[in-house]
Amino acid sequence: MDIEVSKLWLNGSALSTTQTQAGVRSANLREYTFFVNMRVVLGETLFSKYDAFKCFINAYNYANSGASQSITTLYQNGLNLVNASYQGNVPGYNTAINIYNQITQGVNPVNYFIPQNTREFVLIKPNDQLIPLTFSIVSDDGVASTIISQMWLLTFTPIPATPEKIYRNPLNRLIRNEQANFTLSTQILTAGSTNQYGTMNANRNQFTFTNVDMRRIIGTLWDKYNKFNLVWNSIGLAQTATSLSTVQRAMFFQLSGLQFINTVAVKSATAYSTQGLAWSPVFFFNATVTADAGVFDSPGNMITFRKPESERVDLSFELLTASGGGTYINPAMNQTTITFSVIGVKEE
Repeated sequence: MDIEVSKLWLNGSALSTTQTQAGVRSANLREYTFFVNMRVVLGETLFSKYDAFKCFINAYNYANSGASQSITTLYQNGLNLVNASYQGNVPGYNTAINIYNQITQGVNPVNYFIPQNTREFVLIKPNDQLIPLTFSIVSDDGVASTIISQMWLLTFTPIPATPEKIYRNPLNRLIRNEQANFTLSTQILTAGSTNQYGTMNANRNQFTFTNVDMRRIIGTLWDKYNKFNLVWNSIGLAQTATSLSTVQRAMFFQLSGLQFINTVAVKSATAYSTQGLAWSPVFFFNATVTADAGVFDSPGNMITFRKPESERVDLSFELLTASGGGTYINPAMNQTTITFSVIGVKEE
């Protein structure tokens, strides 16, 4: 997709029952309110040019392993989502996002299929830049299972005033765009050491590829565009020697090294936003002590970056668990292979 996008990562573990500048949560971890500056989230270009956006919400709801399970529904209140309402209320109020069976999706996410958990809505740009954005997790069957802190990944894409033809499958839009593809694999790195290609820690959950030639990767697109979309196509993990806990199987990568724009994360109670970071979609390590891979849908797998000032960059990756708010995967991992596409962003 050749349009600029924006990303928002909301980490529930950053909040406490005492209100801070980031927000506040309930004692039972079932309601979270984030104070979100939508001008910062959307970026100055998107906020100024567009009045409506597509909002893609990736939500992950976890119960504690061994706790009683229940059927729960996730609601949001604060984003002005149109054509979506609940119990006859004005659209935008307490919108139902998704329903969860925590037997399969909370305690045992092996059968959890990510695309089913991507919900898309139409968002009208808020009049107020700073909004309270609340997520509520409500038990639908009266079985209030014990849950752990939650996280949400949101993607926003602008809707032009005179939109072009809408395609049912966003991937169809990628077919008609010139793109560059590349792959990074930790097989060229050494665990717990540094070589001519980069560095990697002993657990293989943090690694950096040094002197990556972005001009060569982007090719002919380099001189045509000032902004690009980085597309996470797939992530593959080799077989591990140790088993991961159930909740750790839901994981994602945090990437730095490019000038990412329109990226905001609520990562702590005092640090509201973090620019310059990118996140992969969440994927699941299907079973213990096996190899696995994740393949992702657009536009949730895209993030916008500016053309680097230097042709060579260092790309750093950190493997985090989605449950409990983004801590490092502790057991020793194995080799990782990630495939990307780069697409030029058209500027009006």
